[in-house]
Amino acid sequence: MTKNLENILSTAAFAGLFLLCLAFVTIRLAGLGTYIVTGGSMEPNVAKGSLVLVQPVTPGEVKIGDAITFQQYDQTTTHRVTAITRDARGLVFHTKGDANVVADPEDKTFVGAVGVVRASVPLAGYVAAGVQAYWRLVLTLAAAVVFFGCASTLVFRKETALALVRPVRMRPVLVTVDPDEAWRNHVRWLERSQMRRVGLA
Repeated sequence: MTKNLENILSTAAFAGLFLLCLAFVTIRLAGLGTYIVTGGSMEPNVAKGSLVLVQPVTPGEVKIGDAITFQQYDQTTTHRVTAITRDARGLVFHTKGDANVVADPEDKTFVGAVGVVRASVPLAGYVAAGVQAYWRLVLTLAAAVVFFGCASTLVFRKETALALVRPVRMRPVLVTVDPDEAWRNHVRWLERSQMRRVGLA
């Protein structure tokens, strides 16, 4: 029962890690970036601890109502676009957090790409943060589980193979010797030896 539980838990852990890695690879291949939401300014639409998927677009593609991710006060912020104006700098974006009473005090202009939020996964940010913080420990534990799993499998197979091998019993073999024939052979051997000594053989 304990071994079955260990196998189930290890399989579930590996499946979870595999799916997580597959998800991140798919996100990267799709050209999306990932950011962890650490504040509650966008609740309830984007909860604290969510993982937002951000697509880089040109400033002209951003529309009013889009949530964008940008740098503000030396930190990454995700707020919603409430208005778009134009001045000598180009397109100017006015933003505000959904849960905030007042808009952001500074407007934004972007040169190049703007990160538009395409999706958010609740609580996934906590998982991503944990993996980033303890990825070495996770990899070490995963390697240990793989090693011991393979070792236990090899030992189990060896024990099973030994159990299937039947012991071989040795039986004595009876050899009969004719004493007269043995004496005649001995006499002939003596005669040949004597002839070799005198140089007649």
